[in-house]
Amino acid sequence: MRKYILFIFLLLFIANVFGQVKPISDTFFLLKKKGLLKKLGESIYTDTISEALIFNPIKIENPFKAFTGKRIRTISIAKSGFYTIVHDTIDGKKRNLGELVVDFFHKNTLPKVIRNNLFFKEGDKVLPLLFSDNELFLRQQPFLRDARIIIQNDSLSNMVDVIVLTRDVFSIGASININNLTKGEATLRDENLFGSGNRLEFTGLYEKDRNPNNAFGANFTKRNIGNTFINWTTGFKNYSNSFNTGRQEENIVFTSLNKPLISRYNSWTGAASITVSTNKNAYSDNRFDEFLKYKILSTDLWAGFNIGFKRKKETDSEKRLRHFIGLRTFYNDFIVVPNAYKTEFNKDYGDINGFLGSYSLYKQNFYKSNFIYGFGRIEDVPEGLNATLVGGYVNKHGIKRTYIGAEFDASHMQKNKSFTTYIFRWGNFLNKNKVEDATVLFGVNKFSKIFRMNQYWRNRNFYGINFTKNLNATKLNEPLALESNYGLPYLIGPGYGADTRTTLKFESVFYNLKKFIGFRFAPFVFSDLILLKPTLLETAKTNGYTAFGGGLRLRNENLVFGTIELRGYYFPRINDGVKNWKVELISKLQFNFNSNFIRRPEFVTTN
Repeated sequence: MRKYILFIFLLLFIANVFGQVKPISDTFFLLKKKGLLKKLGESIYTDTISEALIFNPIKIENPFKAFTGKRIRTISIAKSGFYTIVHDTIDGKKRNLGELVVDFFHKNTLPKVIRNNLFFKEGDKVLPLLFSDNELFLRQQPFLRDARIIIQNDSLSNMVDVIVLTRDVFSIGASININNLTKGEATLRDENLFGSGNRLEFTGLYEKDRNPNNAFGANFTKRNIGNTFINWTTGFKNYSNSFNTGRQEENIVFTSLNKPLISRYNSWTGAASITVSTNKNAYSDNRFDEFLKYKILSTDLWAGFNIGFKRKKETDSEKRLRHFIGLRTFYNDFIVVPNAYKTEFNKDYGDINGFLGSYSLYKQNFYKSNFIYGFGRIEDVPEGLNATLVGGYVNKHGIKRTYIGAEFDASHMQKNKSFTTYIFRWGNFLNKNKVEDATVLFGVNKFSKIFRMNQYWRNRNFYGINFTKNLNATKLNEPLALESNYGLPYLIGPGYGADTRTTLKFESVFYNLKKFIGFRFAPFVFSDLILLKPTLLETAKTNGYTAFGGGLRLRNENLVFGTIELRGYYFPRINDGVKNWKVELISKLQFNFNSNFIRRPEFVTTN
C-alpha cells in the first residue's frame, strides 16, 4: 500500500491551506455591493453549496435573456485568482508555511488571458446564447474552478456593463506512483504557467528491470494562439505503453494543432496532428525483432464548417436545429514491422489511409448543476441531439473498401431532474458490393435526481446498458472484447473474440457535504454484468461475467488534481491466471460529460 503515499502526503499538505482559508471580504469589489451582486460575489468566493442548483438545475442562457439586444458599454474582469483566497487581508494575521508555499508557487491568471477568451467586446449587442456558450467555455478551462458572466443594466442609457468573474484553481499538480522498491513514476505539471493559461508537464520513470532504468517525458500546450482559439501541443515520451505488449518501451514524439467549436456561432473547427512512435527492446525480450518491433508514422487532418452560423443571432432560438459538415483524411504507415510480418499479414501491423466525410444535424444546450461527477463545483450538463451520416474510403493493408455509417446521440433532463442519454452507432464496409465488418452499437445511460438523506449526505444513482453486435467480421477488424470502454475495462478477457456483447452497470454514490482539510468524500458501491457470445457460436454459448464492489472518492475542487479513487472489486467468475479480487488506487481520475456533439468524422468504436 505504499503506492501514492508521497503524492497523498504532498496533496494533503497543500490542501490543508485551502481547507482553513476564510473568504476575503474587502478585496473584491462585488462583496461591497448590496443585494444580488453581493450574493454573486460571495457565491464565487466561498464554498457554500447552492441547494437550489443541486435540486433544480437551470439552463445557462436563462439569466441573459432579459438583456437581449442591449449594447455593452464596459467589460470588467474580476481579479479572482487563487492568491486572494489564501490571504486574509482583514485582520493582517501572520500567514502559515502552507500559505507562503502556495503564494510562492501559484500565479494568478492574467486578466488579459480571461479577456482574450471572451466571445464579445465593448459595443457588441448582448446575445444570450453566445453569452451562455462563453460562460461554458470559461468553466471548461482546466486552470479555472468557476466562471460567471454578470450583466448590470443601466436604465438611463439602455446600455449594460458586463462583469466576468473567474476563480482559479491551484494549477500545479504532482503525482508519485511507487509500485514497489524497483519501480516508480512521477509527474509534475502546471496548467496555468505564469498565469498565461498554458500547460507544461514533466514525467519520469525509474524501473530496475528496464534498460535504461530511467526514462522521461515532457509536453507543452499553448492555448488560444494569437486570440484565434487554436491550441498547439507538442511533446515526447520515451516510456509510453507499446500497443502490442502494453510495456513501457515506446518512444513517442508528437505535435498537434486543435481549434474547438467554441460556440454555436463559430464558423469552423478542426485539428491536425503528426506522431512518430518507435518501440525499443527495453525488457530484453528475445522475441522482439521477430514479433514485436515497429515504427509508426501517424498523421491526421480534419476540418468542419458550421452551416448557418451567422443566421438571425438576435432572434435565435435554443431549439433551432443546426447543420455541420466535416472532412477528414488520415495516414498510418508502419515504417518498420516485425520480421515475421514482413511477408505474412497481421491486422495489428497493417498500413491504413483514407478519408471520411460527415453531415450532422444538431442542437445542444446546457444545464448548470452539481454533485454529479464533481464535488460541489458547477457542472454543465448537456441536453440536445445529434444525427450524423458518415461516408468515405479506406485502404487498409492494400484492401480498399468504402465505409458508410450513422450516429445518433440524444440527452434529456426529465421533469423529475433525472438525466438520460442515448447513443446509437452503425457502420459497415463495402468490398466488391459485399457488406463486411458491420457493427451496431446501442446504449442508454441515466443518472437519477439527487436525494437528500440528511443535512450532510446526498445520494445519486447511475445506470447504464450497452449492446454491441458485429456482423460479417473479417481479419481487418478486431472482435469485441471484455476489457473495453463498453465492457469491463478492469477485467482481463477470456482470450477469445466475441461478436455480441451486452453490458449492464449500476453505481450508487453518497456525497458528504462536510470537508476534511479541504477535501470532500464520496463513498460508492457498484455492480456490473457483461454477456459475451464467442464469434460464430450459437447464443447458448454466451458467457457471463459479473463484478461487485465499492470504494471511496475524494477531491479538493481548489486543486488541479483530478479525483482520487480507492476501488475494490470482487469477481465471482474469473479466467485463468486472474485473481477473483482486485484493489486499485487511482489519482488524476477525470469524470466529465461528452460535452460536444461536434467531432471529427469517425468509424464506429467498439472497444
